[in-house]
Amino acid sequence: TEEVMLKMTAFAHKETGMRDLCLAGGVALNCVGNGRVLREGPFDQIWVQPAAGDAGGALGVALSLWHKHLDQLRTSCEAAGTWERPHAARREPQSSRKPQAASPKYADAMSGSYLGPSYTEAEIAEAIAKGGWVARKVDRAALADEVAAVLASEKVVGLLQGRMEFGPRALGGRSIIGDPRSPKMQAQMNLKIKFRESFRPFAPAVLREHVAEWFELDGDSPYMLMVADVKAERRLPVPPEAEQLWGIEKLNVPRSTVPAITHVDYSARIQTVRRETSPLYYDIMAAFHARTGCPIIINTSFNVRGEPIVCSPEDAYRCFMRSDMDVLVLENFLLEKADQPKRAEDENWKTEFVLD
Repeated sequence: TEEVMLKMTAFAHKETGMRDLCLAGGVALNCVGNGRVLREGPFDQIWVQPAAGDAGGALGVALSLWHKHLDQLRTSCEAAGTWERPHAARREPQSSRKPQAASPKYADAMSGSYLGPSYTEAEIAEAIAKGGWVARKVDRAALADEVAAVLASEKVVGLLQGRMEFGPRALGGRSIIGDPRSPKMQAQMNLKIKFRESFRPFAPAVLREHVAEWFELDGDSPYMLMVADVKAERRLPVPPEAEQLWGIEKLNVPRSTVPAITHVDYSARIQTVRRETSPLYYDIMAAFHARTGCPIIINTSFNVRGEPIVCSPEDAYRCFMRSDMDVLVLENFLLEKADQPKRAEDENWKTEFVLD
């Protein structure tokens, strides 16, 4: 498949002479192939539609109606002046923790693909009161640093903030996040939270301005659709005896200073994060970077194996209680597992969903 992708994209470049490439369709979810096209192909930039499978048809229908039936210009909604950027109405003040370098210019009109529903503070407070959950409200300016401290102590956080993502990847709106530096985090999150095999890899979310310092990638990958290798200077030497190992034992050998997101071949499926598309998510990562020197966190979808990704505060709390997540963040509200009342419904729930 990768070889076919390389040949097709090379032909497209030869025919058109264009330097930028857009991809869609189910095969464009092959992030390994996308990474090869970017590295080995003739294009300066590659952009992949974040819901590149059949679900992307919904976006095409909406744009078709916009143009054909509403007689609007055939251009992006943002350019036509009707697009509301996620979080635009409640933009938060800049974090006191400034990044070391500015992010390069950005021109992605999908603005992070946060097209789903969001929940107001009042709606979340109502859900907390109705459910009898134990929560405390945290000032927005202090929230990022508090969550970063939780992550740095090797605890796992469920994060619901802003609008839900469109597409198959969790991108910070409905994510489970953790510390990639921890050698035990991969197995812990797989077995106790996702309820799946311990070897399944997790993806890194990295501050856009620092991606080239850690990975063989110097560009945007906002939708977790590019694979690149961890840079050589971030890798750890593998003991000679480890090469004789097989299966789980071989996979458990740390490969880099961020072992929880480094595959056995030193690759990683990367999400680059910018503040203009997801302010709170970015600020949590920036605070974690300031605290640890690492601009990367683990990002995996907020669900357990076999279950759909969570959408509402009720969905998030249910998943939180049914797994070994330590902390749940619902916008400005922070819930700790140890404080929550025990519920009978959280015991024998695994028969609700067919495991994948």
